[in-house]
Amino acid sequence: MTRIAIVGVGAIGGAIAADLSDLRRHELVLCVRTGFDRLRVERPGGTSEADAAVVTQPAAVKPVDWVLLATKAHQTPESQPWLEALCGPSTRVAVLQNGVDHVARVRPWAHPNVEIVPVVVQLPAEKTAPGRIVQAHDGMLIVPDDEPGRAFASLFEGGRIAVKPSADFVTQVWWKLISNASLGGVCALAIRENGVVADPQVRSVVLALMREVVLVGRAEGADLPDDAPEKALAVVENGAPDHWSSITVDRREGRPMEWQARNEVVGRIGRSHGIETPLNDAITMMLRIADAAATGGAENPPSR
Repeated sequence: MTRIAIVGVGAIGGAIAADLSDLRRHELVLCVRTGFDRLRVERPGGTSEADAAVVTQPAAVKPVDWVLLATKAHQTPESQPWLEALCGPSTRVAVLQNGVDHVARVRPWAHPNVEIVPVVVQLPAEKTAPGRIVQAHDGMLIVPDDEPGRAFASLFEGGRIAVKPSADFVTQVWWKLISNASLGGVCALAIRENGVVADPQVRSVVLALMREVVLVGRAEGADLPDDAPEKALAVVENGAPDHWSSITVDRREGRPMEWQARNEVVGRIGRSHGIETPLNDAITMMLRIADAAATGGAENPPSR
């Protein structure tokens, strides 16, 4: 059996753990801060209860074949003790987080020889309590179309969640960031669901933010069409107007937000190409200030 550790069993980690558990060909361990008796995931087709060990201390685990890192992007440094305990000479780490710099973000906290596989997550789910997840639909994971990416995809063969290897992974991560940075940032500031873009003024600001992301993404090699903002916004408007993005829920609940992997990264990469991103920079500043107010100013410093 393939030994898989899932670090961070929130909405995404929990939904993925349930899918892998139902395949009954993997040995799973769930690595969490707050323990629970059993993982239960409610989905349109039924309910899954994962058959997996739940551990709260890195000292209680040993090296595995795969580590699936499903924490929020800004929680990555906290994963170092888990990565040290779980990674052996042949361990691979799949990063199931938002943003476009998965490998660079995790590399400082992992052993230099560990192979890191970036993953784009398209999986609507919500954590309602420790060990309790509500999943809207099966969703999809996208990985690079290379040997490590295909090896990751093989873990899910026969499962509900589709895993798609992409020959143009750069474009895939930037497509997701278009919505994550723009709509996510505005909704987090307003503390509103996605449907707030029905307001024409809000829609105008979101589209302008998206155009900045497209310019930076193109500079990074992403193949994004001129109408990418309109297409990205149409997907949200047609499919999930009542959805609360994870960054908005974190703001609403007074938790630290992952603005570094959403808006701050747009400005940082933009500046490396000589591209100005004033709107994303403004969103970054306002979310940073809101974060400091909620956490007493001690959490979530800007990236350097």
